[in-house]
Amino acid sequence: MAYTAFLVGILASALASALPFQPSALQNDIGTAEILPGSYFIEFHSEPATRAGEREHAEFFQQAKAAGVGMYTRNTFNRLFNGVAIDLPNTRHLEQLAGLPAVKRTWPMQMRTRSVAIPSSNVSPNLMFAHQHTGVERAHAELGLDGTGIKVGVIDTGVDYMHPDLGGCWKTPGCPFQYGSDFVGNGYDSVATPHPEPGPDPRDTCDGHGTHVTGIIAAKGLKVRGVAPGVTLGAYRIFGCPGNGTGQAADDVILKALEAAHADRMDVINMSFGGGSGWSEDPLSVAAERLVRDGIVMVASTGNDGANGLYSSGSPGLGVGVINVASFENWKITSLSIDLVGSHKNISIVHSSPGNSKFRFIFETPAEVVAPTDSAGSIEGCAPYDTDHTGQILLIKRGNCTFVDKAERAQEAGAIGVMVYNNEPDLMSPTSVSPNVTISLVVIKADDGQAILSELNYGKVTASATNHTMSVDNPAGGQISQFSSWGPDPELRLAPAVGAPGGNIFSTFPLALGSYTSLSGTSMASPYVTGMVALILQARSKNISVEEVRQLILESAHPIPDRNNTELLSPLRQGSGMANIWDSLASQATVEPSQLSLNYTVISNTTSGPSSTKNKKSVAEAPGVAEAPGVSVRTLTLYNRSPSNFLTCTMTHLPASSVSSYAANGSFTAVPRLWPESVGAKVAPDTLPSAFIESLELPIRIAPGMKQNVSVRITAPVGLSAIDRWLYSGYLRFNMLWDDQAGTAQSLHVPYMGFLGDYTQLDVLSPPEEGFPFISMKGSDEALTPDNHITIDSSHRVSAHYRLEHPTRVLKVQLVDDANATQGFLPNGFLEYMGRNYQSARGRFSNSTLNGTLYADPDLTQSHEVKPGAYRIRIDALRPLRNPSDPEGYQIWHSSRFIIDSVSLAKNASASTQDDDEDSNDEVFRP
Repeated sequence: MAYTAFLVGILASALASALPFQPSALQNDIGTAEILPGSYFIEFHSEPATRAGEREHAEFFQQAKAAGVGMYTRNTFNRLFNGVAIDLPNTRHLEQLAGLPAVKRTWPMQMRTRSVAIPSSNVSPNLMFAHQHTGVERAHAELGLDGTGIKVGVIDTGVDYMHPDLGGCWKTPGCPFQYGSDFVGNGYDSVATPHPEPGPDPRDTCDGHGTHVTGIIAAKGLKVRGVAPGVTLGAYRIFGCPGNGTGQAADDVILKALEAAHADRMDVINMSFGGGSGWSEDPLSVAAERLVRDGIVMVASTGNDGANGLYSSGSPGLGVGVINVASFENWKITSLSIDLVGSHKNISIVHSSPGNSKFRFIFETPAEVVAPTDSAGSIEGCAPYDTDHTGQILLIKRGNCTFVDKAERAQEAGAIGVMVYNNEPDLMSPTSVSPNVTISLVVIKADDGQAILSELNYGKVTASATNHTMSVDNPAGGQISQFSSWGPDPELRLAPAVGAPGGNIFSTFPLALGSYTSLSGTSMASPYVTGMVALILQARSKNISVEEVRQLILESAHPIPDRNNTELLSPLRQGSGMANIWDSLASQATVEPSQLSLNYTVISNTTSGPSSTKNKKSVAEAPGVAEAPGVSVRTLTLYNRSPSNFLTCTMTHLPASSVSSYAANGSFTAVPRLWPESVGAKVAPDTLPSAFIESLELPIRIAPGMKQNVSVRITAPVGLSAIDRWLYSGYLRFNMLWDDQAGTAQSLHVPYMGFLGDYTQLDVLSPPEEGFPFISMKGSDEALTPDNHITIDSSHRVSAHYRLEHPTRVLKVQLVDDANATQGFLPNGFLEYMGRNYQSARGRFSNSTLNGTLYADPDLTQSHEVKPGAYRIRIDALRPLRNPSDPEGYQIWHSSRFIIDSVSLAKNASASTQDDDEDSNDEVFRP
């Protein structure tokens, strides 16, 4: 009962941190976590798994029927959560449901997008090469560890359990798959086909993401050997097949899967999906945190939004205690090769993964290679060809049109394949997915393309491509993957936690899709760490806490240098560094905490900030410590885990790069600005952070099985300007030496980060010179001029456009009169836990539309019609770490004044029944 009672509050606590219900306020069409219109969680008062709870289920349905509320029941929860998930066709009935005696709370339903794995930029690397650099190979060979006896849950797209490297079985004696279920079925999509029709088991033959992830954990074949090939597996399918619609899964489905994995007593759960608002308060983050507290190790991908800069790590990886994993590039590349035969010489080259995995680049019979010009006289293949190329492979230069365009033109000319040679030295990932393209397209290196062109000058060239492989070095091996997301979280908690190989990983794939493929993504790094966790649990016979497992993984990791300068790469990109399981297993010491988040450092004579700050930990808050401006003192505890040997310890400080989202001229930049700016640049010492242990006789000596508290004084880089809004960081390296005969030694790393300046004063909205915020008539990008007279009707509405350059806890969009008195919230006018907008076309801005209906309450249920008059739109964005109830904590923007002459809602409609679905294309970005 105690085990079950733990999760009584999982969904309640998780969802209590979610958005308030909003009948049609958040109908997003972009981002990786969106609100599912008309779908809600309903929680009842009693605890689950009780007779009172069972009665409340029956009472709720009776009361709803009596009230005339029509609804569809999506899921019922009565084991771990007392409530239901429903679809509500008429959203104005939500207020009625919220008032029923059985109902405690309601929340909107969010949707999650699978973390899209990236077809490998550098062809098909062998997972075994990664094992050589992460200690996995030694753990297998010298310690005999393989994860036997450890239960691993994989919440993903399902798995092709018939793959021979994964056992080729399902729940038979001796089979690795003993747990799991299909929660959705092949046809499921949270929007297009929102009502799951689960299959008999979670076999995936149409997607492959979960099969690839599972292979990284547990494959045991000749081509792929996972990190922990002896584990017992549970596969929990939450995504349908690609192509059904949005490719998303609703939160009730995901939470149902988490509930099942918990019921099956998994030891570790892998979640290679992400997104969400990027807050630790996100429902899935909170649920993951609760599972951690119940003794389950939770591992999640940090996200593939590295190109979008800081604050791009997503949930559920931001849950407290979750190990969220960044991606590093693999060291060696094993590629299916293209073998070319020419009149002058023969060559073998590597190639990228196909632009469409359904059409593999396989030609067992040699085919002629030609490099024709198109009808525009170009070798780039963007225009139709005047010549026939039936049965030939076309060599085309990259540029000036899409890969789909190139493939379509080649296919129209009769070609059977396309090799696109890059216009840059390295390979890259093509995408040629189109219903009109049925031939294979791959990218080859620029030098290889030129070599083929040279050979064509001598005469005929043929190409064959089979299962022959070749291995080459990856020049980016061991470096952070460029797609890997940046931290921190919006409340200045350090993220990601650690890194692992995720760039260019060769693993299992559904038999129907080719059996093996190479993919890249933090989705591949997360299962790598999940396998490492299984090895630790096996080595310790599961007699180890979740927190100690996390400490061993993080503190034994190896931080890497920043390729752009002489310092270490910021932990906001790599966490504690590259995980190494051998060092984790060999460790006889731990440090607590394993990461330090210093919050913000005010460089002045006072370090006090607003008294209302929720999580404020300014530099003056270490109890009993008188600190100078720019100084933080933190207490760490060193544990000597050796039962028989004394430990001697010193500490070395390793500064890392400082990063900022703002260029030198103050403008926002998606690619973070770095300090030092370049390799070998001479910088003043006070522009780098420093740290040392204070008030102890050094070196520190700790008896067997004992611990020692140490105070570490960290000084911010006060020589940098606070105006530039730097996030500074570094690593505390603890150098450990035991007095055994072998002289055992090890280094443990604890990363730290802080903000230079007053974080609570940061602006959230972009400045006007960047073009936002502004108001316009809906459908127009032309700003309204002051005192413009307008009519509000079905075809004339006012849109407020805004950009968030920093995440915000609360965002309000309201209509105010000339006295600045609020008249109500606009649709999409009260939002919580918002991630920042991205600079790319996807999610560059958000908007809310004034359509004649306003709401008196933040829940957006009490509607009324706007009256004619003079108004402005006001946007209130809560600054970081400020209290939502403090009016001084908001950045406020007022639009130009406009005059509403008349309001005409839909015929026979009132404000309470006005359908806002016409404004469902309002963009409310939730990265």
